[in-house]
Amino acid sequence: MAEIVDHVDVQAILETAVALRQSFGLQLFLVDDEQIPVDQRFGLTAASSYDDDYNSGTSPYNYANVYFSQKRVAEELMLGRWVSAASKVYFVCGPSYETDYLNWKAITDGSVRFEDSALNVDDLTSIDFSAITDINGVLTVLNAELAALVGPNINDLENAVFKFDSLGRLVLEMQTTGSSAPTVEIKAVAPPVGTDLSSASFMDAANGFAVAGVDAEEPTDALNAISQLNDTYYNVNVRGSSTAQQVALGTYIESKEKLLDLVVTDVNAKNAGATTDTGYQLKALSTKRTMCIYTEHTDQYPDAAVNGTVLPAEEGTTNWAYEVLSLVTDSGLTKPLTLTERSALKNKNYTWIETVGDSTYLYNGITSGNEEKRIMLGRDWFIARIREAIFADMLNSPLHAFDNPTLTKVEGFIRDVADQAIERGILVDTPARPFIVNMPDADDIDQATRATHKLEVYNAFQGYLNSAINDYKIVGTFTL
Repeated sequence: MAEIVDHVDVQAILETAVALRQSFGLQLFLVDDEQIPVDQRFGLTAASSYDDDYNSGTSPYNYANVYFSQKRVAEELMLGRWVSAASKVYFVCGPSYETDYLNWKAITDGSVRFEDSALNVDDLTSIDFSAITDINGVLTVLNAELAALVGPNINDLENAVFKFDSLGRLVLEMQTTGSSAPTVEIKAVAPPVGTDLSSASFMDAANGFAVAGVDAEEPTDALNAISQLNDTYYNVNVRGSSTAQQVALGTYIESKEKLLDLVVTDVNAKNAGATTDTGYQLKALSTKRTMCIYTEHTDQYPDAAVNGTVLPAEEGTTNWAYEVLSLVTDSGLTKPLTLTERSALKNKNYTWIETVGDSTYLYNGITSGNEEKRIMLGRDWFIARIREAIFADMLNSPLHAFDNPTLTKVEGFIRDVADQAIERGILVDTPARPFIVNMPDADDIDQATRATHKLEVYNAFQGYLNSAINDYKIVGTFTL
């Protein structure tokens, strides 16, 4: 018979002024790859388009291929840029630049001006495109003109290059890097000299924009930068991070209502006496929101396989453990992990990939805090859905007061979401572990509380999550 080994109390805060921004099915894969422009920071890739959006063989392509190739097909994937080395300064020409090389070919006297943020200026004139045979010839001519500059006023302009970026945009890329490097813009030469290449007919520089350099950053910095643009992602994976960066990510995610998966290839993970590996350190720090997947295959994406299988399902209805995976193999490189190695991994709360017969699956779907990842997701979903219902009602019914109609509605929201959670297997409701709602009667709220203009119900609800590992009690505090 299974034994409950731990008791966990969780405090859920149900604030009325909290809008839901989280998509529990949206996966963020964080990687340093120039196919994700620094000025974009992230892109949403659909299952049907990933092989068109990213170059074959790159990390974004390989991750997306594994993610979208599981037994349940996710609708989309969020790919985020982590700048692990200082990025270059560049200027993005506008969206209307000329793509027909024949129009460029007709120009024999083109001119263009470059100006940096320190107001240094350099001009190119008498640019001749008459010999080009395709659109790439435009880049060849422009880059030859840049390379021929002698002693330009703009630092390093002779080493700059025009190119098409991963989004098909015409960009001028400088070789200077980091946040202290001056930005550069393209402008019309004044007075006009020959054909103005900065015009909308060619570079459309008026609708372009400069992209500042970014200093080398930690993965946590990248997550902060992405979150400022789009914070709806829920489950995070990262590629190429060190042990120290993985541990920092694990502690960072602990303060968020999000989850993190780390792929660990450090052989110390399977050494029972080692204390330097990611899993050991995160367990010692009592983190609960990170799952560490050990594998000896540095070229595989077990995190993509697991999440591609689980995240498309309804929250709480599917376990991370024992789901059949494709495009990954047993965590052992040349042979399966030994019993001793698996015991060491288990004691450090690692998960790993096992192949038994014709099936490959994840063992056993827990986080660094020995929590079922399904339960972590289910708990977050349960709390967020109640918040969402309360917030939506506030927008539609502005009068939220210390009265029975308001408190009755809140109780109804809690019970409705709890019923869904029980049906999905997130919560239990049994005589031994019942789900209880304890909203007060408005007549029982004393004058002193009313005078503070703030109501706090410390036991708005209490119940137990449906965990096979922990005796997991959740208590809700409602504030109005």
